Amino acid sequence: MSGDISLKAIGVVRTANKTREETPVQPSRAVGIEGTVEVFPEYEKGLDGLERFSHVFLICCFDRAGPAELTVTPHGRTERRGVFATRAPDRPNPIGLSLVRLLRREGTVLHVSDVDILDGTPLLDVKPYVAELDSRND
Repeated sequence: MSGDISLKAIGVVRTANKTREETPVQPSRAVGIEGTVEVFPEYEKGLDGLERFSHVFLICCFDRAGPAELTVTPHGRTERRGVFATRAPDRPNPIGLSLVRLLRREGTVLHVSDVDILDGTPLLDVKPYVAELDSRND
């Protein structure tokens, strides 16, 4: 496998979050903040059945992330740690994962809540949250 991987956006996330500073750091701190996910029309069939789920994972490209840092100080902490032990956005591959509440689907538009994503962020994938598969109590 070569070092280069090619991904393409399947849509865009729309929110009121215009800067990194005003964007909540995690979905748990974004409760009630609504937005939309605009999936490009050629991927509409891929959304069939998604409305059956209460939450979805949005996998995004952090297109406005800063340079990658291998050690960072996590938000609200004082000690530095490896970037892979954090959820910091400035990563070697600027890929974000966010669990949001799915309010409804209208064609290619997903109405979501608890959004901690910058407006205009490219969407790479959508996956349903399935509690019995995704939740761990240990």
